[in-house]
Amino acid sequence: MTPKYHHYSLRIIRLVVMAKLQTSASFRAIGKLVVILQMHVEVLSETPTHSTVANWVYKLGYYELHRPKEWAEDWIILLDHSIQLGQEKLFVVYGIRECQLDFTRPLRYSDLRSFVLTSKTSWTGPVVCESLTELQRQIGPIKYAVGDYSGELKKGLQLASIRQIHDMTHAIALMLEKLYKADETYHAFTTRMSTMRTTYSQSPLAAIIPPKQRKKSRYQNIKTISDWATKALRSLESVEGHSEEAAKSLQQALSWLLPYTPWIDELATINTVICQVEHLVKCHGLSTKTVRRCRPLLTQLAACSRGAGAVLKEQLEHYFRTSLKLIQESKQLVCTSDILESAFGKYKNYVSCNPMAG
Repeated sequence: MTPKYHHYSLRIIRLVVMAKLQTSASFRAIGKLVVILQMHVEVLSETPTHSTVANWVYKLGYYELHRPKEWAEDWIILLDHSIQLGQEKLFVVYGIRECQLDFTRPLRYSDLRSFVLTSKTSWTGPVVCESLTELQRQIGPIKYAVGDYSGELKKGLQLASIRQIHDMTHAIALMLEKLYKADETYHAFTTRMSTMRTTYSQSPLAAIIPPKQRKKSRYQNIKTISDWATKALRSLESVEGHSEEAAKSLQQALSWLLPYTPWIDELATINTVICQVEHLVKCHGLSTKTVRRCRPLLTQLAACSRGAGAVLKEQLEHYFRTSLKLIQESKQLVCTSDILESAFGKYKNYVSCNPMAG
């Protein structure tokens, strides 16, 4: 390999590429950083512009996506559709070999290989199957896939004869949707939250207004509702430290929560148990051992007075049984594609600064 690349040394190329990949700095910021370095430490005769830095990063990403793939018979894939690019939707597939899994910690980006990154205006089951079949020709048989149960992905995996583990985050969101979608108390409570947010957003009590509720995936975010309601009740119980006027205003703003106290307590218990169960299973894999560790937590759900906890307990136990039965030859299973959702989130946050040029 030649020591120079377009008059830039490999050391400089490596420096700016790693600065981009391992920090949140923009391409322009990295270009300016190199200029500042040049002012104090003479490392090169010319400084790369932001477009040069971007070009190097793009080439590295292209190589990672297209470099020869390792052939093995124990590949596990994480897959999902997300991110609209005009009229097109991206299809992304990550992979990791089962023998390389480390169940002492959650997955990291460095653990995964990028297999597929492609976009189409329309994704159907047969189209997904075609993409996965081509992937198996390159890497070998896929042991199982982890993802949500969206129609085209589920159909594509079935046509390709690849077994699928339902992503735990999405599975629990569907369980919660069944619990609360027709729950009058839930809808009345969230309506009052929205009213309070509108009423007090421009007032001295703006610091205690409820969080903004997401229309999409709202059942994946009950933690924000539970945490706010619990803190609001605690604030209502400890108004002694405030002035008389402030205490009166606080009581007036939050007194509507008192009739909902049993429901809030149940929601808090459900939220706590879900967080603890997800931490165990997502970090250490789904296995008979982690299920045993989850059972004392599930017992707390059965003790909920309103009954929703007991229903959720049965649904979680059914999820554990069916998932373990599906892949019996593996002692520990990956059951979360959160790292893929995290990659989508990073990208969406990155392009949100300039959505017209995304």
